[in-house]
Amino acid sequence: MLRRHTVLFIQALACLALLPALSSAWAQEDPPGRVGRLAELQGGVSWYDNEQGAWAPAERNRPLTTGDRLSTTANARAELRIGSTTLRLGPSSEMEVLRLDDERVAVQLHSGSLALRLRNREAADETEVLTGEARLLPQRAGHYRFDRIDDTTEAGVWRGELRVDNPNGLQIGANQRAVLTREPRGGLRAAWTGMPDDAFGNWVAREDQADERSASTRYVSPEMTGAEDLDRFGRWSTHPEFGAVWFPLEVRTGWEPYRHGRWAWVRPWGWTWIDEAPWGFAPFHYGRWVVWGGRWGWVPGAYVARPVYAPALVAWGGGNGVNVSVSIGSPPVRWVPLAPREVYRPYYRATPVYVERVNPRPHYGWRHDDDRRPSMVAPVVREVQRLQPAPQPAQPPVMQPPRPPEREMQRIPERRAPERVRERPPERPQPELQQRMPERQVERPPERPAERQPERQPERPPERAHQPDRPPPAREGAIGRAVERAREEPRAAPEQRPAPEQRQRRPEAKVEPRQEAGKPNRERGENQR
Repeated sequence: MLRRHTVLFIQALACLALLPALSSAWAQEDPPGRVGRLAELQGGVSWYDNEQGAWAPAERNRPLTTGDRLSTTANARAELRIGSTTLRLGPSSEMEVLRLDDERVAVQLHSGSLALRLRNREAADETEVLTGEARLLPQRAGHYRFDRIDDTTEAGVWRGELRVDNPNGLQIGANQRAVLTREPRGGLRAAWTGMPDDAFGNWVAREDQADERSASTRYVSPEMTGAEDLDRFGRWSTHPEFGAVWFPLEVRTGWEPYRHGRWAWVRPWGWTWIDEAPWGFAPFHYGRWVVWGGRWGWVPGAYVARPVYAPALVAWGGGNGVNVSVSIGSPPVRWVPLAPREVYRPYYRATPVYVERVNPRPHYGWRHDDDRRPSMVAPVVREVQRLQPAPQPAQPPVMQPPRPPEREMQRIPERRAPERVRERPPERPQPELQQRMPERQVERPPERPAERQPERQPERPPERAHQPDRPPPAREGAIGRAVERAREEPRAAPEQRPAPEQRQRRPEAKVEPRQEAGKPNRERGENQR
Protein backbone atom coordinates (compact mmCIF):
# COMPACT_ATOMS: atom_id res chain seq x y z
CA MET A 1 0.00 0.00 0.00
CA LEU A 2 2.82 2.37 0.89
CA ARG A 3 4.57 1.61 -2.39
CA ARG A 4 1.43 2.45 -4.37
CA HIS A 5 1.09 5.85 -2.66
CA THR A 6 4.74 6.55 -3.39
CA VAL A 7 4.25 5.86 -7.11
CA LEU A 8 1.19 8.13 -7.26
CA PHE A 9 3.10 10.91 -5.52
CA ILE A 10 5.97 10.65 -8.02
CA GLN A 11 3.53 10.76 -10.95
CA ALA A 12 1.86 13.87 -9.54
CA LEU A 13 5.25 15.60 -9.21
CA ALA A 14 6.07 14.68 -12.82
CA CYS A 15 2.80 16.20 -14.04
CA LEU A 16 3.48 19.41 -12.14
CA ALA A 17 6.93 19.59 -13.67
CA LEU A 18 5.47 19.27 -17.18
CA LEU A 19 2.92 22.08 -16.75
CA PRO A 20 5.37 24.92 -17.60
CA ALA A 21 6.51 23.07 -20.70
CA LEU A 22 2.92 22.48 -21.84
CA SER A 23 1.94 26.10 -21.27
CA SER A 24 5.01 27.23 -23.22
CA ALA A 25 4.10 24.89 -26.09
CA TRP A 26 0.53 26.25 -26.16
CA ALA A 27 1.86 29.80 -26.20
CA GLN A 28 4.06 29.00 -29.19
CA GLU A 29 1.00 27.84 -31.15
CA ASP A 30 -0.70 31.22 -30.71
CA PRO A 31 0.23 34.22 -32.87
CA PRO A 32 1.73 37.18 -31.01
CA GLY A 33 -0.66 39.61 -29.39
CA ARG A 34 1.66 42.57 -30.05
CA VAL A 35 2.32 43.93 -33.52
CA GLY A 36 3.99 46.87 -35.21
CA ARG A 37 2.46 49.39 -37.56
CA LEU A 38 3.90 51.50 -40.35
CA ALA A 39 2.34 54.83 -39.28
CA GLU A 40 4.05 57.58 -41.32
CA LEU A 41 5.75 57.65 -44.71
CA GLN A 42 7.68 60.51 -46.29
CA GLY A 43 9.55 59.94 -49.52
CA GLY A 44 10.63 56.60 -50.90
CA VAL A 45 10.13 53.88 -48.28
CA SER A 46 10.46 50.20 -49.19
CA TRP A 47 9.39 47.06 -47.43
CA TYR A 48 10.95 43.65 -47.99
CA ASP A 49 8.34 41.12 -49.04
CA ASN A 50 9.36 37.74 -47.66
CA GLU A 51 6.76 35.95 -49.78
CA GLN A 52 8.11 37.36 -53.05
CA GLY A 53 11.73 37.64 -51.91
CA ALA A 54 12.04 41.23 -53.19
CA TRP A 55 11.63 44.84 -52.07
CA ALA A 56 8.23 46.49 -52.62
CA PRO A 57 6.83 49.97 -51.95
CA ALA A 58 5.68 50.28 -48.34
CA GLU A 59 2.13 51.32 -47.46
CA ARG A 60 0.58 52.98 -44.44
CA ASN A 61 -1.14 50.84 -41.79
CA ARG A 62 0.61 47.66 -42.82
CA PRO A 63 1.27 45.39 -39.81
CA LEU A 64 4.93 44.62 -39.12
CA THR A 65 6.17 41.58 -37.24
CA THR A 66 9.19 39.32 -36.93
CA GLY A 67 11.29 39.17 -40.10
CA ASP A 68 10.11 42.43 -41.72
CA ARG A 69 12.63 44.98 -43.05
CA LEU A 70 12.29 48.67 -43.93
CA SER A 71 14.52 50.83 -46.09
CA THR A 72 14.44 54.56 -46.88
CA THR A 73 16.01 56.52 -49.71
CA ALA A 74 17.69 59.92 -49.43
CA ASN A 75 15.37 62.59 -47.96
CA ALA A 76 12.86 59.90 -46.90
CA ARG A 77 11.54 59.10 -43.43
CA ALA A 78 9.39 56.46 -41.81
CA GLU A 79 7.69 55.98 -38.45
CA LEU A 80 6.98 52.60 -36.85
CA ARG A 81 4.67 52.13 -33.87
CA ILE A 82 4.63 49.17 -31.47
CA GLY A 83 2.08 50.01 -28.79
CA SER A 84 3.41 53.06 -26.96
CA THR A 85 6.91 52.54 -28.38
CA THR A 86 7.92 54.66 -31.38
CA LEU A 87 10.76 54.01 -33.82
CA ARG A 88 11.63 56.70 -36.38
CA LEU A 89 13.87 55.86 -39.30
CA GLY A 90 15.96 58.58 -40.98
CA PRO A 91 17.08 59.04 -44.60
CA SER A 92 19.22 56.38 -46.30
CA SER A 93 18.55 53.88 -43.53
CA GLU A 94 17.72 50.20 -43.25
CA MET A 95 16.22 48.42 -40.25
CA GLU A 96 15.16 44.81 -39.62
CA VAL A 97 12.72 43.44 -37.02
CA LEU A 98 14.50 40.44 -35.51
CA ARG A 99 11.84 39.61 -32.93
CA LEU A 100 8.43 41.04 -32.11
CA ASP A 101 6.12 39.12 -29.78
CA ASP A 102 4.59 39.39 -26.33
CA GLU A 103 7.95 39.03 -24.57
CA ARG A 104 10.67 40.81 -26.57
CA VAL A 105 11.18 43.53 -29.17
CA ALA A 106 14.52 43.30 -30.94
CA VAL A 107 15.49 45.41 -33.96
CA GLN A 108 18.75 45.64 -35.89
CA LEU A 109 20.04 48.81 -37.56
CA HIS A 110 22.02 47.91 -40.66
CA SER A 111 22.71 51.48 -41.74
CA GLY A 112 21.50 55.05 -41.28
CA SER A 113 19.77 56.63 -38.25
CA LEU A 114 17.16 55.34 -35.80
CA ALA A 115 15.37 57.13 -32.94
CA LEU A 116 13.72 55.08 -30.17
CA ARG A 117 11.06 56.45 -27.79
CA LEU A 118 10.15 54.31 -24.74
CA ARG A 119 7.38 55.57 -22.43
CA ASN A 120 7.55 53.11 -19.51
CA ARG A 121 10.01 50.89 -17.69
CA GLU A 122 8.32 47.66 -18.80
CA ALA A 123 8.80 48.52 -22.48
CA ALA A 124 12.43 49.43 -21.81
CA ASP A 125 13.14 46.05 -20.20
CA GLU A 126 11.71 44.23 -23.25
CA THR A 127 13.49 46.26 -25.97
CA GLU A 128 16.97 45.95 -27.44
CA VAL A 129 18.79 47.41 -30.45
CA LEU A 130 21.54 45.56 -32.27
CA THR A 131 24.16 46.72 -34.73
CA GLY A 132 27.18 45.09 -36.30
CA GLU A 133 29.34 46.29 -33.40
CA ALA A 134 27.26 46.12 -30.20
CA ARG A 135 24.07 45.11 -28.41
CA LEU A 136 22.41 48.12 -26.79
CA LEU A 137 19.94 47.79 -23.90
CA PRO A 138 17.79 50.71 -22.62
CA GLN A 139 17.63 50.76 -18.84
CA ARG A 140 14.52 52.88 -18.37
CA ALA A 141 11.96 54.98 -20.21
CA GLY A 142 13.54 57.64 -22.36
CA HIS A 143 14.51 58.88 -25.79
CA TYR A 144 17.49 57.33 -27.59
CA ARG A 145 19.29 57.71 -30.91
CA PHE A 146 21.41 55.22 -32.88
CA ASP A 147 23.51 55.84 -36.02
CA ARG A 148 25.56 53.37 -38.02
CA ILE A 149 28.03 54.48 -40.67
CA ASP A 150 30.22 51.83 -42.24
CA ASP A 151 31.69 49.80 -39.32
CA THR A 152 31.01 52.38 -36.63
CA THR A 153 28.04 52.61 -34.25
CA GLU A 154 27.09 55.83 -32.51
CA ALA A 155 24.73 55.43 -29.51
CA GLY A 156 23.30 58.56 -27.89
CA VAL A 157 20.79 59.40 -25.15
CA TRP A 158 18.52 62.44 -25.08
CA ARG A 159 16.74 61.21 -21.96
CA GLY A 160 17.19 58.00 -20.04
CA GLU A 161 20.09 55.57 -19.66
CA LEU A 162 21.63 53.07 -22.07
CA ARG A 163 23.91 50.11 -21.38
CA VAL A 164 26.27 48.48 -23.86
CA ASP A 165 26.21 44.70 -23.50
CA ASN A 166 29.91 43.92 -23.14
CA PRO A 167 32.18 42.62 -20.34
CA ASN A 168 33.05 46.18 -19.29
CA GLY A 169 29.35 47.15 -18.89
CA LEU A 170 29.60 50.56 -20.56
CA GLN A 171 26.86 52.99 -19.42
CA ILE A 172 25.64 55.98 -21.49
CA GLY A 173 23.73 58.72 -19.66
CA ALA A 174 21.55 61.67 -20.70
CA ASN A 175 23.02 64.04 -23.33
CA GLN A 176 25.91 61.61 -23.91
CA ARG A 177 26.99 59.83 -27.06
CA ALA A 178 29.46 56.99 -27.50
CA VAL A 179 31.23 56.06 -30.73
CA LEU A 180 31.74 52.28 -30.74
CA THR A 181 34.13 50.39 -33.02
CA ARG A 182 35.58 46.89 -33.03
CA GLU A 183 39.32 46.31 -32.71
CA PRO A 184 41.11 43.75 -34.88
CA ARG A 185 41.26 41.32 -31.92
CA GLY A 186 37.50 41.65 -31.34
CA GLY A 187 37.51 44.07 -28.46
CA LEU A 188 35.10 47.04 -28.28
CA ARG A 189 36.57 50.53 -28.24
CA ALA A 190 34.49 53.57 -27.20
CA ALA A 191 34.96 57.29 -27.75
CA TRP A 192 32.77 60.06 -26.31
CA THR A 193 31.10 62.92 -28.14
CA GLY A 194 28.04 65.21 -27.88
CA MET A 195 24.57 64.77 -29.34
CA PRO A 196 24.33 66.08 -32.93
CA ASP A 197 22.05 68.94 -33.94
CA ASP A 198 20.81 68.03 -37.42
CA ALA A 199 17.59 67.80 -39.46
CA PHE A 200 16.83 64.27 -38.33
CA GLY A 201 17.16 65.23 -34.64
CA ASN A 202 14.90 68.27 -35.07
CA TRP A 203 12.21 66.23 -36.84
CA VAL A 204 12.26 63.62 -34.08
CA ALA A 205 11.93 66.30 -31.37
CA ARG A 206 8.88 67.88 -33.05
CA GLU A 207 7.09 64.59 -33.53
CA ASP A 208 7.77 63.52 -29.98
CA GLN A 209 6.39 66.76 -28.59
CA ALA A 210 3.16 66.33 -30.57
CA ASP A 211 2.64 62.85 -29.12
CA GLU A 212 2.53 64.20 -25.58
CA ARG A 213 -0.83 65.90 -26.21
CA SER A 214 -3.23 62.95 -26.32
CA ALA A 215 -6.63 62.49 -24.68
CA SER A 216 -7.32 59.00 -26.03
CA THR A 217 -5.46 57.41 -23.12
CA ARG A 218 -8.53 58.04 -20.97
CA TYR A 219 -10.51 55.49 -23.01
CA VAL A 220 -7.92 53.10 -24.43
CA SER A 221 -4.53 51.83 -23.31
CA PRO A 222 -1.44 53.51 -24.79
CA GLU A 223 -0.21 49.98 -25.57
CA MET A 224 -2.92 49.68 -28.24
CA THR A 225 -1.06 50.08 -31.53
CA GLY A 226 -2.54 52.95 -33.54
CA ALA A 227 -4.31 54.69 -30.65
CA GLU A 228 -2.16 57.83 -31.08
CA ASP A 229 -4.14 58.89 -34.19
CA LEU A 230 -7.61 58.80 -32.66
CA ASP A 231 -7.48 62.34 -31.22
CA ARG A 232 -6.30 63.91 -34.47
CA PHE A 233 -8.92 62.32 -36.71
CA GLY A 234 -12.01 61.87 -34.53
CA ARG A 235 -13.93 62.75 -31.41
CA TRP A 236 -15.16 60.78 -28.41
CA SER A 237 -18.69 60.40 -27.09
CA THR A 238 -20.42 58.28 -24.44
CA HIS A 239 -23.01 55.69 -25.37
CA PRO A 240 -25.67 54.97 -22.70
CA GLU A 241 -25.02 51.21 -22.97
CA PHE A 242 -21.57 50.66 -24.48
CA GLY A 243 -19.66 53.52 -22.90
CA ALA A 244 -16.95 55.33 -24.89
CA VAL A 245 -17.57 55.54 -28.64
CA TRP A 246 -15.20 57.11 -31.17
CA PHE A 247 -16.49 58.75 -34.38
CA PRO A 248 -14.26 59.67 -37.34
CA LEU A 249 -14.50 63.31 -38.37
CA GLU A 250 -14.09 63.07 -42.12
CA VAL A 251 -15.31 60.11 -44.18
CA ARG A 252 -16.62 59.78 -47.71
CA THR A 253 -20.30 59.48 -48.54
CA GLY A 254 -21.66 56.02 -47.79
CA TRP A 255 -18.61 55.10 -45.73
CA GLU A 256 -18.63 51.78 -43.87
CA PRO A 257 -15.96 49.99 -41.85
CA TYR A 258 -13.90 47.34 -43.64
CA ARG A 259 -14.84 48.68 -47.05
CA HIS A 260 -12.17 51.12 -48.23
CA GLY A 261 -8.92 49.20 -48.17
CA ARG A 262 -7.59 45.84 -49.18
CA TRP A 263 -6.79 42.35 -47.90
CA ALA A 264 -3.18 41.22 -47.64
CA TRP A 265 -1.58 37.98 -46.52
CA VAL A 266 0.51 38.64 -43.39
CA ARG A 267 2.19 35.83 -41.51
CA PRO A 268 1.38 34.26 -39.09
CA TRP A 269 -2.25 35.44 -39.07
CA GLY A 270 -3.11 35.08 -42.74
CA TRP A 271 -5.57 37.42 -44.45
CA THR A 272 -5.29 40.88 -42.85
CA TRP A 273 -7.21 44.07 -43.48
CA ILE A 274 -5.17 47.17 -44.47
CA ASP A 275 -7.32 50.30 -44.37
CA GLU A 276 -6.58 53.37 -46.47
CA ALA A 277 -7.50 55.98 -43.81
CA PRO A 278 -4.55 57.53 -41.90
CA TRP A 279 -6.25 56.54 -38.62
CA GLY A 280 -7.30 53.13 -39.91
CA PHE A 281 -5.38 50.76 -37.68
CA ALA A 282 -6.69 50.57 -34.11
CA PRO A 283 -10.41 50.69 -35.02
CA PHE A 284 -9.96 47.73 -37.41
CA HIS A 285 -7.82 45.48 -35.21
CA TYR A 286 -9.34 46.10 -31.78
CA GLY A 287 -12.86 46.71 -30.42
CA ARG A 288 -16.21 46.58 -32.26
CA TRP A 289 -18.36 48.80 -34.50
CA VAL A 290 -21.91 50.01 -33.89
CA VAL A 291 -24.39 52.34 -35.62
CA TRP A 292 -25.57 55.16 -33.32
CA GLY A 293 -27.48 58.20 -34.45
CA GLY A 294 -27.23 57.17 -38.10
CA ARG A 295 -23.40 57.06 -37.98
CA TRP A 296 -20.81 54.38 -37.57
CA GLY A 297 -18.94 54.53 -34.29
CA TRP A 298 -16.07 52.48 -32.88
CA VAL A 299 -16.47 50.92 -29.41
CA PRO A 300 -13.06 50.05 -27.87
CA GLY A 301 -14.66 47.99 -25.11
CA ALA A 302 -13.14 47.36 -21.72
CA TYR A 303 -9.86 49.01 -20.81
CA VAL A 304 -7.07 46.44 -21.17
CA ALA A 305 -3.46 47.26 -20.25
CA ARG A 306 -2.12 45.39 -23.28
CA PRO A 307 -4.89 44.49 -25.77
CA VAL A 308 -4.42 41.61 -28.20
CA TYR A 309 -4.13 42.36 -31.90
CA ALA A 310 -6.46 40.70 -34.44
CA PRO A 311 -6.00 40.80 -38.25
CA ALA A 312 -9.65 41.81 -38.84
CA LEU A 313 -12.60 41.74 -36.46
CA VAL A 314 -15.18 40.58 -38.98
CA ALA A 315 -17.45 37.62 -39.53
CA TRP A 316 -17.26 35.83 -42.87
CA GLY A 317 -20.16 34.74 -44.99
CA GLY A 318 -22.45 37.75 -44.65
CA GLY A 319 -25.29 38.24 -42.15
CA ASN A 320 -28.04 40.70 -41.34
CA GLY A 321 -27.41 44.36 -41.96
CA VAL A 322 -24.74 45.89 -44.15
CA ASN A 323 -22.02 43.71 -45.57
CA VAL A 324 -19.29 44.07 -48.15
CA SER A 325 -18.27 41.54 -50.78
CA VAL A 326 -15.59 41.11 -53.39
CA SER A 327 -15.21 38.62 -56.21
CA ILE A 328 -11.91 37.83 -57.91
CA GLY A 329 -12.42 34.98 -60.32
CA SER A 330 -14.51 33.09 -57.74
CA PRO A 331 -17.87 33.29 -55.94
CA PRO A 332 -18.25 36.50 -53.90
CA VAL A 333 -16.75 36.47 -50.42
CA ARG A 334 -18.71 38.52 -47.87
CA TRP A 335 -17.72 39.92 -44.50
CA VAL A 336 -19.41 42.07 -41.90
CA PRO A 337 -17.91 43.98 -38.93
CA LEU A 338 -18.60 42.53 -35.50
CA ALA A 339 -20.89 44.39 -33.13
CA PRO A 340 -20.52 44.66 -29.33
CA ARG A 341 -20.96 41.38 -27.43
CA GLU A 342 -20.19 39.37 -30.57
CA VAL A 343 -17.26 37.03 -30.12
CA TYR A 344 -14.40 36.97 -32.58
CA ARG A 345 -13.53 33.45 -33.73
CA PRO A 346 -10.02 33.29 -35.24
CA TYR A 347 -9.81 31.55 -38.60
CA TYR A 348 -6.13 30.76 -37.98
CA ARG A 349 -4.57 28.34 -35.53
CA ALA A 350 -5.06 29.45 -31.92
CA THR A 351 -5.68 28.02 -28.47
CA PRO A 352 -8.69 28.72 -26.21
CA VAL A 353 -6.45 30.96 -24.11
CA TYR A 354 -5.83 33.17 -27.12
CA VAL A 355 -9.56 33.33 -27.89
CA GLU A 356 -10.21 34.59 -24.37
CA ARG A 357 -7.47 37.19 -24.65
CA VAL A 358 -8.63 38.53 -28.00
CA ASN A 359 -12.21 38.79 -26.68
CA PRO A 360 -11.92 40.75 -23.41
CA ARG A 361 -15.00 40.80 -21.23
CA PRO A 362 -16.83 44.11 -21.83
CA HIS A 363 -17.94 46.20 -18.87
CA TYR A 364 -21.09 47.67 -20.39
CA GLY A 365 -23.55 49.52 -18.16
CA TRP A 366 -26.83 47.61 -18.45
CA ARG A 367 -30.01 49.68 -18.27
CA HIS A 368 -32.32 46.78 -17.33
CA ASP A 369 -33.65 45.82 -13.91
CA ASP A 370 -31.59 43.56 -11.70
CA ASP A 371 -33.79 40.54 -12.39
CA ARG A 372 -33.45 41.08 -16.16
CA ARG A 373 -29.75 41.89 -16.23
CA PRO A 374 -27.92 39.45 -18.54
CA SER A 375 -25.08 37.44 -17.10
CA MET A 376 -21.61 38.32 -18.39
CA VAL A 377 -19.82 35.27 -17.04
CA ALA A 378 -18.81 34.43 -20.62
CA PRO A 379 -19.07 36.37 -23.88
CA VAL A 380 -22.33 35.99 -25.75
CA VAL A 381 -22.05 34.02 -29.00
CA ARG A 382 -24.82 34.66 -31.53
CA GLU A 383 -25.39 35.16 -35.20
CA VAL A 384 -23.70 38.09 -36.86
CA GLN A 385 -26.13 40.97 -36.72
CA ARG A 386 -26.16 44.61 -35.86
CA LEU A 387 -28.18 46.18 -33.09
CA GLN A 388 -29.17 49.13 -35.29
CA PRO A 389 -28.61 48.13 -38.91
CA ALA A 390 -27.97 51.04 -41.21
CA PRO A 391 -29.40 51.22 -44.72
CA GLN A 392 -27.13 49.61 -47.25
CA PRO A 393 -25.59 52.21 -49.58
CA ALA A 394 -24.54 51.54 -53.12
CA GLN A 395 -21.37 49.51 -53.53
CA PRO A 396 -18.33 51.60 -54.55
CA PRO A 397 -16.79 50.98 -57.95
CA VAL A 398 -13.61 49.70 -56.32
CA MET A 399 -15.26 46.79 -54.54
CA GLN A 400 -18.08 46.01 -57.02
CA PRO A 401 -17.22 45.38 -60.68
CA PRO A 402 -19.60 46.75 -63.34
CA ARG A 403 -22.48 44.49 -64.16
CA PRO A 404 -22.12 42.80 -67.53
CA PRO A 405 -24.92 43.10 -70.11
CA GLU A 406 -27.89 40.83 -69.86
CA ARG A 407 -26.85 38.74 -72.80
CA GLU A 408 -23.71 37.75 -70.97
CA MET A 409 -25.71 36.80 -67.92
CA GLN A 410 -27.70 34.16 -69.80
CA ARG A 411 -26.98 30.73 -68.63
CA ILE A 412 -25.26 28.66 -71.27
CA PRO A 413 -26.43 25.05 -71.19
CA GLU A 414 -23.74 22.60 -70.44
CA ARG A 415 -22.39 20.71 -73.37
CA ARG A 416 -23.15 17.04 -73.07
CA ALA A 417 -22.02 14.10 -75.07
CA PRO A 418 -24.69 12.78 -77.50
CA GLU A 419 -26.58 9.93 -76.05
CA ARG A 420 -26.44 6.60 -77.82
CA VAL A 421 -29.74 5.66 -79.44
CA ARG A 422 -30.32 1.98 -79.09
CA GLU A 423 -32.25 0.36 -81.96
CA ARG A 424 -35.38 -1.37 -80.84
CA PRO A 425 -35.41 -5.02 -81.89
CA PRO A 426 -38.18 -6.00 -84.33
CA GLU A 427 -41.31 -7.45 -82.91
CA ARG A 428 -41.39 -11.17 -82.66
CA PRO A 429 -43.63 -12.71 -85.36
CA GLN A 430 -46.58 -14.88 -84.55
CA PRO A 431 -45.93 -18.59 -84.24
CA GLU A 432 -47.69 -19.43 -87.53
CA LEU A 433 -45.60 -16.86 -89.44
CA GLN A 434 -42.37 -17.40 -87.62
CA GLN A 435 -39.64 -19.00 -89.67
CA ARG A 436 -37.19 -21.16 -87.90
CA MET A 437 -33.80 -19.55 -88.01
CA PRO A 438 -30.73 -21.68 -87.89
CA GLU A 439 -29.40 -21.75 -84.41
CA ARG A 440 -26.01 -20.26 -83.86
CA GLN A 441 -23.49 -22.88 -83.06
CA VAL A 442 -21.62 -21.87 -79.93
CA GLU A 443 -18.71 -23.95 -78.92
CA ARG A 444 -19.23 -24.92 -75.36
CA PRO A 445 -17.65 -27.60 -73.32
CA PRO A 446 -19.81 -30.76 -73.48
CA GLU A 447 -22.04 -31.10 -70.53
CA ARG A 448 -21.67 -34.17 -68.49
CA PRO A 449 -24.73 -36.40 -69.16
CA ALA A 450 -26.74 -37.36 -66.22
CA GLU A 451 -26.09 -40.92 -65.17
CA ARG A 452 -29.06 -43.11 -66.02
CA GLN A 453 -29.94 -45.63 -63.43
CA PRO A 454 -30.09 -49.06 -65.12
CA GLU A 455 -33.02 -51.36 -64.52
CA ARG A 456 -32.42 -53.56 -61.57
CA GLN A 457 -32.09 -57.19 -62.58
CA PRO A 458 -31.79 -60.17 -60.37
CA GLU A 459 -28.27 -60.78 -59.40
CA ARG A 460 -26.65 -63.71 -61.18
CA PRO A 461 -24.42 -65.77 -59.04
CA PRO A 462 -20.94 -66.10 -60.38
CA GLU A 463 -20.06 -69.35 -62.17
CA ARG A 464 -17.67 -71.54 -60.28
CA ALA A 465 -15.72 -74.67 -61.14
CA HIS A 466 -17.50 -77.95 -60.45
CA GLN A 467 -16.74 -79.25 -57.07
CA PRO A 468 -18.02 -82.31 -55.27
CA ASP A 469 -21.14 -81.64 -53.36
CA ARG A 470 -20.68 -81.01 -49.75
CA PRO A 471 -23.49 -81.65 -47.43
CA PRO A 472 -24.67 -78.29 -46.15
CA PRO A 473 -25.40 -77.95 -42.54
CA ALA A 474 -28.76 -79.22 -41.37
CA ARG A 475 -31.51 -76.63 -41.23
CA GLU A 476 -34.42 -76.65 -38.89
CA GLY A 477 -38.06 -75.98 -39.67
CA ALA A 478 -40.27 -76.46 -42.71
CA ILE A 479 -37.94 -74.60 -45.02
CA GLY A 480 -35.07 -76.81 -44.01
CA ARG A 481 -36.98 -80.07 -44.62
CA ALA A 482 -38.09 -78.85 -48.07
CA VAL A 483 -34.55 -78.10 -49.04
CA GLU A 484 -33.48 -81.57 -47.88
CA ARG A 485 -36.11 -83.29 -50.00
CA ALA A 486 -35.13 -81.30 -53.08
CA ARG A 487 -31.56 -82.23 -52.61
CA GLU A 488 -32.33 -85.99 -52.34
CA GLU A 489 -34.31 -86.05 -55.63
CA PRO A 490 -32.30 -87.11 -58.73
CA ARG A 491 -31.02 -84.23 -60.89
CA ALA A 492 -31.68 -84.06 -64.63
CA ALA A 493 -28.97 -83.35 -67.17
CA PRO A 494 -28.26 -79.65 -67.44
CA GLU A 495 -29.90 -78.02 -70.40
CA GLN A 496 -28.33 -75.29 -72.49
CA ARG A 497 -29.14 -71.93 -71.02
CA PRO A 498 -30.99 -69.51 -73.27
CA ALA A 499 -29.81 -66.01 -74.04
CA PRO A 500 -30.62 -63.31 -71.47
CA GLU A 501 -33.38 -61.89 -73.59
CA GLN A 502 -34.96 -65.35 -74.10
CA ARG A 503 -34.57 -66.50 -70.55
CA GLN A 504 -37.73 -66.74 -68.62
CA ARG A 505 -37.83 -65.42 -65.16
CA ARG A 506 -37.91 -68.12 -62.60
CA PRO A 507 -40.81 -67.86 -60.26
CA GLU A 508 -39.81 -66.96 -56.83
CA ALA A 509 -40.21 -69.65 -54.19
CA LYS A 510 -43.01 -69.07 -51.82
CA VAL A 511 -41.75 -68.64 -48.36
CA GLU A 512 -44.09 -69.46 -45.59
CA PRO A 513 -44.27 -66.92 -42.83
CA ARG A 514 -42.58 -67.85 -39.64
CA GLN A 515 -44.88 -69.01 -36.94
CA GLU A 516 -44.89 -66.93 -33.85
CA ALA A 517 -44.57 -68.58 -30.55
CA GLY A 518 -47.83 -69.57 -28.87
CA LYS A 519 -49.98 -69.33 -32.06
CA PRO A 520 -51.05 -72.53 -33.99
CA ASN A 521 -50.61 -72.65 -37.73
CA ARG A 522 -54.06 -73.42 -39.19
CA GLU A 523 -52.90 -74.07 -42.73
CA ARG A 524 -50.31 -76.50 -41.54
CA GLY A 525 -52.88 -78.34 -39.50
CA GLU A 526 -55.22 -78.65 -42.47
CA ASN A 527 -52.45 -80.04 -44.68
CA GLN A 528 -51.62 -82.57 -42.09
CA ARG A 529 -55.22 -83.60 -41.91
